[in-house]
Amino acid sequence: MRGWAATRTGRIVLLGCACLLLQQVTVGYRIDFGGDVQDASLVHLHVGLLLAIALLDRDRWVLAGATAFAFAGWCVRQSVFDGGPSLVLLWGAGTWLLNFFWMLACARWIGWPRAPHRAQLLRSELPRLALVLLLVYPLGRALISATVLVINLPVEAVVSTVFQTFFAKQFGVAVLTLPLMLAWTESRRQPPPGRASLGLRVLWPLLMLATMALSWWGSRQLTLGFSSTGALPPVLMDYRFMLFLLLAWLVVRLPLREAMLALSSGLLLLVAAVAGTAEYGNTALGFLNLLHIAVEVNILLVAMLYLWMGRRDRLALSQRLSEQALRNSVTGLPNLRALQRDLNQQLPKPRELGYLLLDHADSMVHGFGVETQTEVMRTSARKLQAMASVYYMGTGQFVLVAERGACDWEQLIHTLEAAEMDVNGQHLRLSPYLGVAPLLGHDAAAVDGALRAASHLAFDARRRSDVLPRYAADADLQQQDWQLRQLHDTGQALDSLRRDRISLYFQPIVPLHGRGHAADKLCGEVLCRLFDEAGTLIPPPRFMAPIEASGRGAELDLAVVRALRGELERNPQALAYCGRISVNLTGQSVASPSFRSELRALLAKWPLPLSTLCFEITETAAIASTSAAIELLEELRAQGCRIAIDDFGTGMQSFTRLKELPLDEIKIDGSFIRNITQFGRDHALVQACVAVAEAFGAETVAEFVENAETEACLRAMGVDWVQGHLYGAARPLAQMLAEIAQPVTGTADA
Repeated sequence: MRGWAATRTGRIVLLGCACLLLQQVTVGYRIDFGGDVQDASLVHLHVGLLLAIALLDRDRWVLAGATAFAFAGWCVRQSVFDGGPSLVLLWGAGTWLLNFFWMLACARWIGWPRAPHRAQLLRSELPRLALVLLLVYPLGRALISATVLVINLPVEAVVSTVFQTFFAKQFGVAVLTLPLMLAWTESRRQPPPGRASLGLRVLWPLLMLATMALSWWGSRQLTLGFSSTGALPPVLMDYRFMLFLLLAWLVVRLPLREAMLALSSGLLLLVAAVAGTAEYGNTALGFLNLLHIAVEVNILLVAMLYLWMGRRDRLALSQRLSEQALRNSVTGLPNLRALQRDLNQQLPKPRELGYLLLDHADSMVHGFGVETQTEVMRTSARKLQAMASVYYMGTGQFVLVAERGACDWEQLIHTLEAAEMDVNGQHLRLSPYLGVAPLLGHDAAAVDGALRAASHLAFDARRRSDVLPRYAADADLQQQDWQLRQLHDTGQALDSLRRDRISLYFQPIVPLHGRGHAADKLCGEVLCRLFDEAGTLIPPPRFMAPIEASGRGAELDLAVVRALRGELERNPQALAYCGRISVNLTGQSVASPSFRSELRALLAKWPLPLSTLCFEITETAAIASTSAAIELLEELRAQGCRIAIDDFGTGMQSFTRLKELPLDEIKIDGSFIRNITQFGRDHALVQACVAVAEAFGAETVAEFVENAETEACLRAMGVDWVQGHLYGAARPLAQMLAEIAQPVTGTADA
């Protein structure tokens, strides 16, 4: 049956029968034009249906067949019930034919019917639709009805026919055409769901009748209150806002079809309620009143349609934005949010999550441009989609999800390795690296854990150039925890650095020849300490490596130099007792042009002679320094600063490069000092370091001196300076500056 209803014949029969039924629905009234009294209906619903067919069905034979059914029903009524003569039937046949072509003309004028993919009512075209369908079309039908003059009817009868035709067709279109048009076009799509409860969906007709009855009663009471006779007809529109609010609520709350049915029903009840006023249409005031009612009905209709379409468009925009949030804005590929949504919508199954890296994908922007890089990412995703669900994480990074055992990860790697991508005529291959971890749940914590595990494995595979997939194990999970701690320490260190939660400590450096010199001159190394938000000290191993790994070594060094200058400026009475002060520099600092300019500005107003300042750089950083870094060290030395090589002996790679550096001190690493008294290899290495220092004309400093035996051994070997707990642990610099200034203060007081 459903298949037959979709055929042309089925549609003609069903819609034709619907027209015949709607012809029986009348809103009767009696009109008297110059003594010509006629019974008429204020609404022709079958006309509204025929116009809707003209707008919606692209098969014109369906419209012709439905019109033929309606014409046959009119002929039966004229012949059987009204006893119309043959001339009236002949005239009626001509007018029905004209009306058929007039419907086609109006539909074509507003661009309907449309192809299914374009058949949607838009708010922007609603004014034009309302103008043509609610005004132009009824006027045309009224002018066509004026041809009744050809059968020699009285002028009064012609006027009555035109009057009846205009308002009946106008109200028929308002009640049925536009609501049916909206319901039909949107039902083929996915209309916004209604928010009505089951009770409202069942009881809304009663609610509408109750509202109409209350409005009519209120209007009647108002009329009686201002009329001594009560002879004036009730004017329902004085209380139209009650119906307006009810219809607005129903249109928003009910599903589409029920909402449009409620709108048509409300408009039909409204027309039926004002039918009594149509009897006064033979007067100028009565005609204007009826015209006013028609305008208000049309305004109510258009407002309800605008309300529904506004909600539809808002929901569509919200859905579109939600869909866009699930895709990468450049490639259009699903992202991590789409992964979480898809997992929530799927049944729980054992799954695996792969994290794929395409090496050198980010460098394609420089050589080929963003568009080429984007197309390569899309092409790679298409190759992967046959084997797993693909989600885009960023340039050259994908998340792959598959049921456990369903994806051959090694074959996936081979597929990508074998794939050639044509980039501007050049064949390009990308190197894939893959980490795979079990996906143990669908919640955010499970996805995050699997992502961390798989991404760590993928990045580690790239670092090791491991072309085979890497699978998660306990050791990998421990490595992830260590990386998380590193990330936390990095963030904490940078936050402390930028919030100036920094403190300088100072450890003495003592000359081996002339120990009394250390008693009245402050010589030593400045050490940096950071504190967290709670004021707890952060151990150096927890912030030095993360800061250097994040490339912020220059920022740390500048903060130390600024803090040192501040401490010296706050203790001017101690400046005369300050000797050699050493400050560490990272390799990132000496290679940074911006650090060079910042440091130059700080030294320009240094409170001490620059000859008291010594900058220490590690041996590894010194050997790897660029020519610009060497220029910085030479510039510092030219200004009077001393340059020291720290941790000497741990990273020796090239004496040739070392001899190019400006060098004043060599600090022997503490790992060689601890066991020097055993006269083994460490003793020999220290002796060699002393010989190298002498060859370079530099002094030597030994670190980690813990006892007198070590000191004696170093003195015998010719080491110049020593540093370690034997001479004092690191203490706050501010405290030491205050202590060394006390003799001066005491003398002044005396």
